[in-house]
Amino acid sequence: MSYQDRLRELRYTSPSGQSFTLQFDGLSRTGGKKAPVTEFPNQNQGSVQDLGNVTPTFPITGYFSGADYDLEADRFYDAVHETGPGNLSHPRWGDLKVLMILNSQTEGFVEGARRAVFELTAIRVTEESFNYPTSNIDYKTSVSANTDTTATAITQSVPEEITETRTLAGLKDSILGSLGVITTAFNNIADLADDIRQGIEQTIRDITNTIDILVTAPADLMAAMLRLYRLPGQELIDIQEKLKAYEIIYTSLITGYVDQTTKYGEQFGLISVANISGVNIANSEASTYGSIPTRDNAGQIVESVNLLNGNIKQSIEELEAAGSFAVDYNLSLTMGITVTNAITGLIDQSLNLPAERVEILDRETTPIQFVYEKYGDLEQLELFIEFNNLQGDSILIIPRGKSVRWYNVS
Repeated sequence: MSYQDRLRELRYTSPSGQSFTLQFDGLSRTGGKKAPVTEFPNQNQGSVQDLGNVTPTFPITGYFSGADYDLEADRFYDAVHETGPGNLSHPRWGDLKVLMILNSQTEGFVEGARRAVFELTAIRVTEESFNYPTSNIDYKTSVSANTDTTATAITQSVPEEITETRTLAGLKDSILGSLGVITTAFNNIADLADDIRQGIEQTIRDITNTIDILVTAPADLMAAMLRLYRLPGQELIDIQEKLKAYEIIYTSLITGYVDQTTKYGEQFGLISVANISGVNIANSEASTYGSIPTRDNAGQIVESVNLLNGNIKQSIEELEAAGSFAVDYNLSLTMGITVTNAITGLIDQSLNLPAERVEILDRETTPIQFVYEKYGDLEQLELFIEFNNLQGDSILIIPRGKSVRWYNVS
């Protein structure tokens, strides 16, 4: 018996019992280990955690063809949007209970006519894993707890006191300069609650008014800065706007830090590391609070958190070299755990989010007509126009053949 004899039909049975046989040209699957790596300064081997296997997924490019392909395609489209897991008879890897995610449906009317092609992702589930969200541990709370732990490590990583006049003057100028940038960055966050804005303004006033005392006691200074950085974090507003504010703050803070550390030495360098580490953990915490409409948005947030973390780790190495010191091991460890847990939680959450849909229009239509056909109302019209950057004539008529993006909000 050859592999051709063992190869089966690709069949999907929806939660309501509708069965579909799709044609296919190739097969693939994904898997592997959940193995976050935390790198530490001055060590050649990082910490690798075995957190078990990732959930297997089965990317599928399947299609219906023939004279009545459109009718079968429409039935299948509705079937993959049913609530709950279905059953996949996979040609190669057995009978699986899966959550079927539709990524796109495309149809051509010149090349590939009489064919509807579906890009799908089948995620293997069990009854326990499918019911998981009802008893899910709140990963936001976990990340906030990690942030608290790292904040303690940050305040413990700085010098007990600073007495040198020259260093005190440089630190004072640096902190006061950063407060203006922080104010501007946080003011740019739309929908920030008035009490949070007032809290930011009051914290900045408190730091400014006591700056001469705070610079002599770096632990107290960092505790105040950490309170400031974390104020917008748990607000349930646009996550990406919050992350953009932290990116602006980091970019401003790091400018000149290496030169100043070279000038003032180890004590200034340790406080500089503490400052950007505070931005890093506040950014990670902020990434877990707020709405995330689609998996694509979740991916962008993960990428942003990962990018800032990578840039900050590189900056820390540069500061260590400039000041000839080594960052506290506990700070590196707890910060790595905080960022890793935030990213892991975001990835897990993204599996329960709708995927972005891409559709190539087979006729010209209006945004109003398209949105009404997809959602049954016009509540998503403004979002659809913004999502597709429709401008000029496209706001009135979307031409045939244009690729548009949308997602199921139900």
